[in-house]
Amino acid sequence: MIKRFGGWWFPLVLALALGGVSFWLDRISQLETEETPLDPHEPQYQIFGIRGRRFAADGSLTQQLTATRAWQFPNRQDGYLAKPNVMFSQGGQMVYRITADQAHYIGGENQVVFEKNVVFDKPAMNGQPAGRLQTNSLTVNTQTQTAHTQDLVNYQYGASHGTAQGMTYNHKQGLLNLSSRIKAVIYDPKQQH
Repeated sequence: MIKRFGGWWFPLVLALALGGVSFWLDRISQLETEETPLDPHEPQYQIFGIRGRRFAADGSLTQQLTATRAWQFPNRQDGYLAKPNVMFSQGGQMVYRITADQAHYIGGENQVVFEKNVVFDKPAMNGQPAGRLQTNSLTVNTQTQTAHTQDLVNYQYGASHGTAQGMTYNHKQGLLNLSSRIKAVIYDPKQQH
């Protein structure tokens, strides 16, 4: 009788023991995690001292960005930059540069809002003089290559200079449109000797 009892007892005890060990291993290998919500007013990501470049298919530099700091808040696509310096080039030659104290990239809209001490520089090229525009805020659409502001602007284009309340700029058309309250001193470069 003991022989028969031992025949089914060992596999049963082994199955129970293995089942117990398996259950115990499963319990200790499960980590209990608790998600802590992030503070929406504190950056989730920060990068210090950034430099980025974008190149055309021919290898020439098309865009360059440097900033002292970049950050992003939780659950947002927008990004922020401190001391941004953005340069746009075409055919290896700088087309224009924008610097500011800070910038806000609006995710999904191809727009960058530059704020505080904004300087927009356009070098002399193709027979056109250099230009410089200074304002307190400037919204740039990187896809359409347009810029606009409603703030006071100080501008210089060659020897011409002035102020205006608001402006739009279309790089593809090479057109600067001053909105209102324009004060200007305009020089015709053909008349200067």
